[in-house]
Amino acid sequence: MLYVKKLGDGSAVVPPAADMALVGEEVLVRISRLGFSLTYLPSPNAQWRNFPPSPYASAMMQLSGTVRFGAFLDDALIGAAAIRVIPGGWAEILDIRVDAASRRIGAGKAMLGACQSWAENHQTSGLKLITTDQNPGMCQFCEHEGFRLQGMDRMALAMTEQERSKPLVQRACELIFYKQLKKG
Repeated sequence: MLYVKKLGDGSAVVPPAADMALVGEEVLVRISRLGFSLTYLPSPNAQWRNFPPSPYASAMMQLSGTVRFGAFLDDALIGAAAIRVIPGGWAEILDIRVDAASRRIGAGKAMLGACQSWAENHQTSGLKLITTDQNPGMCQFCEHEGFRLQGMDRMALAMTEQERSKPLVQRACELIFYKQLKKG
């Protein structure tokens, strides 16, 4: 049985799971007067990509005010999410992951639902989530769950050693998604 529950305070450390996925698409970001849009192009060769836990998210998870949710399948932790209120009245999802062997059973959607309920109870404007253009599966998940791409940051990851070793055209770009909860 799949269920989601709020995890303890910051003293209960949830080991962040690295995420490995077979990626067969590339994300193409288009910018127009109407905003951003995403297109998914088939890759000539599928490749395994590792999405390590964000160092930013790991540090933020230790701050007071960060709430963690865990997804459990028959009492085994299969995923985790962390959320907090940020300046401007938004609730930022710092990290959301599901173990690769437990995907496609609704754990990510269930954790996102718990995060959204928490954000609504705290009267936030909505949800903010940052991912990269190197993770088309997460981009598609965000779009499917009602998030809209509202910004991008080409420099946020540019100075990491992993990105500097890549040709410029292959370097990751952060994509900033929002899901508005309040009308206005």
